[in-house]
Amino acid sequence: MKMLEEGISRRDFMKKTVQYAGTAALMGGMAGLPGLDLAQAEAAGGGIVSAADGYSTDPSPKKAGSEAAAMAKKKVKKPDLAIVFAAPPYKDLDSVLAGVISVIGNDVRLVGQTTGYGGGYSISSAGCLPKSVSVLLLQSDHLKVGIGLGTGCKADPRAAAKKATLDAIKDLNYNPWKDLRRVKPGPALVKHAPYSVMMMDDGYQGVVDYEIYGIQDVIGWAPLVGGCAGDDGSLGKSLLFFGGKAYNDAIVITVFSGPVKMGYGCGIAYKPVAGKFGIVTGGDGFRQIYEIDGKPAGKVWLDWTGAPEEHILTKGMPPYNQWNPIGVQEHIFPEWIWIKDPFMYIKEKNGLGVGGITPLGTTVHLLEATPDTVIEDNIKSLKWALNYEGMSKVSAMVGFNCVERLTILQTKEGKTEENFDKIMGLLGRPAITGNAGAWGEQMFAPTGNIGAQNMTLCSLLISDELVS
Repeated sequence: MKMLEEGISRRDFMKKTVQYAGTAALMGGMAGLPGLDLAQAEAAGGGIVSAADGYSTDPSPKKAGSEAAAMAKKKVKKPDLAIVFAAPPYKDLDSVLAGVISVIGNDVRLVGQTTGYGGGYSISSAGCLPKSVSVLLLQSDHLKVGIGLGTGCKADPRAAAKKATLDAIKDLNYNPWKDLRRVKPGPALVKHAPYSVMMMDDGYQGVVDYEIYGIQDVIGWAPLVGGCAGDDGSLGKSLLFFGGKAYNDAIVITVFSGPVKMGYGCGIAYKPVAGKFGIVTGGDGFRQIYEIDGKPAGKVWLDWTGAPEEHILTKGMPPYNQWNPIGVQEHIFPEWIWIKDPFMYIKEKNGLGVGGITPLGTTVHLLEATPDTVIEDNIKSLKWALNYEGMSKVSAMVGFNCVERLTILQTKEGKTEENFDKIMGLLGRPAITGNAGAWGEQMFAPTGNIGAQNMTLCSLLISDELVS
C-alpha cells in the first residue's frame, strides 16, 4: 500500500491545525514553553529513545504487575512513561497497577487498558499471551509525553475526549516548533507532525467517531492511533488505566511530541467479494442498518455469506462475522476500506448492528479474509509505518490488534506465532506491547483521513532516530 504523495506546505499544515483547534489552550503561552537542545541530540548519535517491555502471567494481580514492570525496568532505569495492558481475569486491576507503581514509582506517567477475548491476550516480547500483564517503559530526553483522562464517554463522548486531550496538551507543556524549525525544509519536515496522538477508550461505552471529533476540536489534524479496551466476559466492562487507577466509561489520551521519527501502521486484510455490494437504504444513520437496496439488511447479509440463520438468531454473529464483515471503500483510494463489523443481528427489523457509523446512502461491500491475508497485511502495514518517515531503527511498538484478527489466526495452527515472528523480524525485535484483543481500532489512513476502524492491526512505531 503506497501513501498518496499529495504535498502540503508547512504553512498550509499550520493553517489546517489552527482552523480545527478552536481553543486558546493549544496555543496560549506557546512561546514560553521549553524546547530541546536539538544540536546536542544530533551530536549524541543514537540513544534517542530507550524502551523495554516486561510481562507476567502470575495469578496474583499485584505480583503480575510488579513482575512485568521489574522486567522492563532492568533496561529502562528512569522511565518517563509506562504503558500497561492487563487481562480481565485479574479483575482487581487497581492491584495490577499498584504492582507496577511499586516498581516504577508514582511520578511516572501511566496509561493502559484491559485486553479482550478468551482470557485476555496481551502483546509483549514473549508474543500474544493469555491471562497476562504487559508493561512497556519509555525514556527519552527528545520525545516528550503528555497524558489526559476524560470520563462520561457514554453521556457525551465528544466532551470526554476533548477534556482528555486538553489535559494531555497541558501535561505535555512543550513547544515542538522550537525544535522542528531547526529541521531543514523538505519532505521530512512536511511529514513529521508536531503532535502524535494515542487514544484508548471504553469498548463498551465509547462512541469512537464522536471521540475523534473531540480530539480534533482541540488538536486539529494529527496522526492518531489507538484501540478500544476489551473484555473476555469476566468483567462485564472494559477499563482504562490512568495513573494508579482503573476507570470505566473513560478515555485516555497520550500525546507524543518532539523531533523523533514516528510511524503509523494500519492496513486491511479483507478484500471485497465480487458482485456482493449494495446501498444502505434504511437505518438509523448511526450504527444500525435496516435495509440494503430496499431489502432487510440482515437477510441480505445471510444471503451473501451463506451463514446459517438459526445459528445467527440463537447464538449470535461469531464466527461468521469475523470471516465476512462489510465495509465502505474510500472514493479517492478504493484500496482503503473502513470496515463495519456486523456484530449484532437485530431480530425485530432483520437488520444489522455494525461497529461504526454508516449513514444512509452508503455503499457497503461484503468482505473476506484468511489467516494468510491477515499476516500479509500486518507486514504490509508495518512497512508503510517504517517508510512514513524513513525509519531504520525501531525502539518500540505499541499495537492494537482486533480480537477478530486473533481469532482468524487461531483457526490454523501456528499462524499466531508465524504472524508475531514475522512482525518482530521485520522491525528488528524492538520492545513491544499491545492489546491482542482490541474491541475496535482508531487510525491514520493512507489517504490522510483519521477515523474509527474494525478488524485491523493499528500500530505506533517509535524510532531511535531524529528527524533530519
